[in-house]
Amino acid sequence: MSQAARKAAIKSDLEQARAKTLWLLDFVPDDFLKVRVHDFYSPIGWHFGHIGMTEEYWVWNRALGRPCLNEPLSFLFANLPENPKDNRIHLPSRAEMVDYLAETRCRALQTLEETDLNSDDPLIADGYAWEFAFQHECQHQETITELLQLIHKQVKIYEYTAPAFSPSPPATDMVLIPGGTFLMGSDDRHGYDNEKRAHLVEVAPFELDRTPVTAGQWLAFIEADGYKNDRLWRDEGYFGWALPNQISAPEYWRKSPSAESGYVYIGPTGPRPIDPEEPVCGISWYEADAYARWAGKRLPEEAEWEYAAAYDPETGESRRYPWGEEEPRKRHASFGLAAWKPSPVGRRPEGASAFGLLDMAGGVWEWTTSPFLPYPGFEAFPYDGYSKEHMDGNHFVCRGGSWATAGRILRCSFRNWYVPTYRQGLLGLRCAR
Repeated sequence: MSQAARKAAIKSDLEQARAKTLWLLDFVPDDFLKVRVHDFYSPIGWHFGHIGMTEEYWVWNRALGRPCLNEPLSFLFANLPENPKDNRIHLPSRAEMVDYLAETRCRALQTLEETDLNSDDPLIADGYAWEFAFQHECQHQETITELLQLIHKQVKIYEYTAPAFSPSPPATDMVLIPGGTFLMGSDDRHGYDNEKRAHLVEVAPFELDRTPVTAGQWLAFIEADGYKNDRLWRDEGYFGWALPNQISAPEYWRKSPSAESGYVYIGPTGPRPIDPEEPVCGISWYEADAYARWAGKRLPEEAEWEYAAAYDPETGESRRYPWGEEEPRKRHASFGLAAWKPSPVGRRPEGASAFGLLDMAGGVWEWTTSPFLPYPGFEAFPYDGYSKEHMDGNHFVCRGGSWATAGRILRCSFRNWYVPTYRQGLLGLRCAR
């Protein structure tokens, strides 16, 4: 690709991402723009400013050594220990945030025009800093979506009733995955540091569910007293978390007031019915682990998951996406906020992996049993705080992306991670055996 074409592609990506960011801002109620609604998160308004600050910092300041536009706002929107989350409520107005996004974007595009991307500087070469800013913005769009759901949990609108749905048997079609050796991870210039380096891994034969666990199957777990049976749980998960916090259903499930109705899902625009065939969403690692044990299965290891998603036994190579190299389309996966919820599982055969597994990209993130640790040859880049600080053995890897994940991030090598009690994300599971 010529440098002019590369710059045009970067500009197009940035413009499309920004249009979606501003679209999401319109869904944020004024009363919640500067309010923290959960201990894990900064106020939702902070995330919009953080998008602009990060873009300016890496493109304008770090890559080219130029001073930031507004030092007080750069500090306010920075994710620094010196700027704790409780301090991040002191935000400018909505209009000022939009102006800040426009001004920092103007600088990013100005530098893109001026800069020679054929550089030895790793932040500039092939547009790395701009690509980093683009992927970062896409990731915060998903965080904003999670926060919209948490905001609607605060609003007392549970008069909404939804039809009850029946539990589904936990049994699901499993695919036998033959053992083998494959190249795990990526050496893609624009992949994140924790995806590198690509390295050979041997995987023993195993079975994996063809599709993620559904809401109907999760309802069966609830009705079988899965949340009350401590024998299914790890002690620290049950006695240290689920029991004292009275956990009895996924994060965004609520019982309708009417005895004749079932659960509703509190989504980014308010409550909605739950389709029993949609993937269960909003569960912690502890819950996923307990469900798998109840179903007579287990969570997959991270290497198993990537092998099943990426490896093509006919070519002996790993695919970028489960279906191949083609950029994600609607026929492949449920992703990119195309709707405010995931699609029912198993409806996109064109998105199948080489082994015939469905929905391994988009839908819901899928927990694995593996802690988030560095690959051989890992080097933190462009800074320690993104990956390295979380490689402490206390975070577990989840894979595959969700219905709110941008297409670029659906690559098979992408790694996400959370502590085992976290369930505010768009998190589900697929069982192995």
